[in-house]
Amino acid sequence: MLMRDVDYAKLGLKAGLEIHQQLDTNKLFCNCPSDIREDAPDKTIKRVLRASAGETGSVDIAAAYEMSKQKHYVYEYYNDTICDVELDECPPFNINPEALKIVLQLSKMMNAETVNQVHVMRKTVVDGSNTSGFQRTALIARNGFIEVESDEKLNRIKIDTLCLEEDAARIISRDQDHDIYRLDRLGIPLIEIATGPDMRTAKQVKDIAGFIGMMLRSTGKVKRGLGTIRQDVNVSIAEGARTEIKGVQDLRMIDTVVELEVLRQLTMLKLRDEIRARIKKLDLSNEIIDLTEYFSDTKSSMIKKNVDSRVYGKFYKDFKGFFGFEVNPSRRFGSELSDRIKAFGLNGLIHTDEDLNKYKIADEVKKIYDALNLDDSDSLIMIIGTEEKCKFAFNKIDETIKSFYDKGLSKEVRNAREDGTSSFLRPMPGSSRMYPETDVKTIIPDLSEIEMPELIKDKVVRFEKKYSLPAQVAKELVFENDFEIFVKKYPQVKPVTIAEILVSTPKEVKTRFNLEIDVELERFRELADNILAKLNSGDLAKEAIIEIMVEYAKGNTIDFSIYKTNEEELISFIVNLISKHPNLNSAALMGETMKKYRGKFPGSRIMELVKKYKGE
Repeated sequence: MLMRDVDYAKLGLKAGLEIHQQLDTNKLFCNCPSDIREDAPDKTIKRVLRASAGETGSVDIAAAYEMSKQKHYVYEYYNDTICDVELDECPPFNINPEALKIVLQLSKMMNAETVNQVHVMRKTVVDGSNTSGFQRTALIARNGFIEVESDEKLNRIKIDTLCLEEDAARIISRDQDHDIYRLDRLGIPLIEIATGPDMRTAKQVKDIAGFIGMMLRSTGKVKRGLGTIRQDVNVSIAEGARTEIKGVQDLRMIDTVVELEVLRQLTMLKLRDEIRARIKKLDLSNEIIDLTEYFSDTKSSMIKKNVDSRVYGKFYKDFKGFFGFEVNPSRRFGSELSDRIKAFGLNGLIHTDEDLNKYKIADEVKKIYDALNLDDSDSLIMIIGTEEKCKFAFNKIDETIKSFYDKGLSKEVRNAREDGTSSFLRPMPGSSRMYPETDVKTIIPDLSEIEMPELIKDKVVRFEKKYSLPAQVAKELVFENDFEIFVKKYPQVKPVTIAEILVSTPKEVKTRFNLEIDVELERFRELADNILAKLNSGDLAKEAIIEIMVEYAKGNTIDFSIYKTNEEELISFIVNLISKHPNLNSAALMGETMKKYRGKFPGSRIMELVKKYKGE
C-alpha cells in the first residue's frame, strides 16, 4: 500500500533534499584524474580507523557507532592514477579552481549568498570510506532559493547550503571483520546542495529533485551515468522523527521512497501503541541463553554452515506478533532490529514470528519452548555467532526496543533499497564531527568571471523553435555540445539531418539491425563529422547514412569513396539502360538503377532522371 491518497498536510510531512553530484574535473585536492576503473588494482593497504573528539571535545555519535564495529579496512589503488593524497600519506594540495568555479556558478543560479572566505573543514567519517577518517568539505554559499512548478503551483524552495566536498572511496566488498574499498572514487569533487525542509508532498520532492538535476546538467560540467549523482531525502512527520534516507540514485523512485518512509513511520507508531497497550511495564531482564545444544542434530544448513559459532537466544515476554509486525512491504519490526546487528558482522537474527520451517528449525524451537516452560505469547530471538558478538547484539536490540517503547521513533540515517523501502544504517550524526582543515589555505571567492549558463529546459524550447526539432529529439540533443558546433560548421546540411545522425539513426540501427552504437565514443563523433562534411560538400547522399552507420556498428572500416555521388555517371548509366531495354517501363528502370546506386542518390532524384530520359 502506497500513500498517494494520504493527507500529507494533516500528517505534518516535511521533506528536504541533499543532492550530491560529481563534477567533471580532476580530483579536488590533487591533479589525479577522476576515472573509475575496473581493471585489477596494483596494490593494497590496510588501515584501522578510530573516532576522535571534535572541536567541542566530544566524540560524534555516528563515528562512535562505526568504531564499535571493530573492523579494519583494505584499500585498493593504482600506481598511475592514485597519489599520496588519496593514501593520506601527504597533505592535500590547493583546492581545484575549476571545481570551485562550477559551484560558484551554481550558487549564482540558485540566488545564494556566496561566503566571503572559503574554509575547508574536516567531517569525521570512520566507516572506512576515507583513508584519513574524515571527509574534506567547504561551504561555498547559503541562503539561496529556487522556484519550481509542482502540485499545480509555484513553490519557492530554500537552498540552505551549497558545499564543495570530496567523494568517498568506492566499496568493493564487505566481510564480518573488514571492508574492501577502491580509491579511484576518493577525492572526486562533489557539489552538495541542501534544501530547506520545504516540501510538503512526495510529488514535490520528486519534481524539485528533477529541477535541481536539470540545473546541474545545464552547466555542462557534471559527470553523467550511474553513481555520479546521489540524492539523500530527509523525511519527517509530526509524531515521527527526522530520517535521512541516503543514496537514492533513481529519480523515478524518489516519490515512492518518501511515501514508503511515511508509511513506515506511521506503522511503527501504531506498533509502539500496541506494545504499550499490551505491556504496561517493559521488562527486558531475561538472560541471554546458549541454545546450541538444541541444534546438535539440526537439518538447518544455515546453522550447520556456521560450525565455529554458537546459537544464543533471548525471550521477550508477551511479544508474540510484534517482531513479525509489517512496517513496510516485505519489511517487519524484526527486519528493523536485524539491520542494527548486521553492521557488527552478524548475519541478522531469527525470531519466532517467522515461518521457522523455512529454516528447518521448527522442531528445535518447540523443544526449547517445552524445556524452558515458555508461554506461546512469548517471543524468542536467536542469533548465530560468537558469545561476545551475540551478547553485544542483544544489548543493541534491547536498547532499540527500550528507546522505541519509551520515546517512539529516533532520528536515524537509513539506506535506500531498490524497491523504495529503506534499512537502518546508523544514528543521525551530530555537530561534533566537524573541525577545521589546517592543511588547505583559505580562499577568497571571485565571482567576476562567473557566467549564467542557459538552463536545459530553456535550451530544449529554443532547439524546438529554432531548428524545427521534435520535442524528444531536442531533449536528447541539449546534452550534445557537438550539435550546434556542427550546425555552424556545415551550413548546407539541415539541422534536422544533423539531429538524426546524432540521435535518431543510431537508434534505428539498433531497432532494425540489432547493432549497438555508443554515441558517447570519440570514434562516433569522428564518424558523424566525416558524414556531415561529405553531405555538406555534396559528395554523399543522405540515403547512404544508415548503411554507413550499420558498417560502423559492425566494426568495419568506412570507405567513403564507394558512396561518393557523381550525377554525370548516374545519367550515363540511365541513358545506356534505356538504350539497351527500350521496352522497360519507368518502374523497372528505376529498380535496375537502384541496384547500383541505392544509397548514393535520393530515390526521388533517380526517378526524376529516369522519367526525364525516358521522355515521360
